[in-house]
Amino acid sequence: DYIYDDEQLALTKTAIRLTPAFGANTLIFSGGFKKPGADAEAEWQRMVERTRSLVELAESLGVTLAQEFEPGFIVGSTADLLRLFAEIPSPALAANLDLGHVFLCDPDPLSAIAQLGGKIVHGHVENMRAGVHNHLLPQEGDMDLPVYLSALRQAGFDGALALDLYAYDYEAVAPEAIATIRQAMP
Repeated sequence: DYIYDDEQLALTKTAIRLTPAFGANTLIFSGGFKKPGADAEAEWQRMVERTRSLVELAESLGVTLAQEFEPGFIVGSTADLLRLFAEIPSPALAANLDLGHVFLCDPDPLSAIAQLGGKIVHGHVENMRAGVHNHLLPQEGDMDLPVYLSALRQAGFDGALALDLYAYDYEAVAPEAIATIRQAMP
């Protein structure tokens, strides 16, 4: 949580500086949880200020920061992400779009994907049950994965997708998960 933790802010800046050394030009990041009882606008402004410092550093190094929104975070929806892009207009600030998070956090997920359009530089794919933030195998859950992947393609995204799972034996589940994603792709 680089928004409230100075050490995490410094570590995030170090990660940005190291990104080119790994032959990469994109770093995926997310912010932090909304604090209970915090003034929402003051919290938003603090997040913008600290994110701006990261974006300025990334710009100077030719790195793109791919912001991922998360349920319950200060940047917790596509609307929040679009607001952040408006407040920090920079080609160095883009989106890592997690399809499960769009499913959970946006009232119209397919429209949300379209709205992000050319700002998406990386994606996460998994499945989820309605209303539950739990990353499931692509062949499980309530999402119609082919529809989501088609919307991503229609929005102009043709980049890398990462399978985003927790608490699985990855080597055991990867073959079927990857086959499911490939079948679902337009």
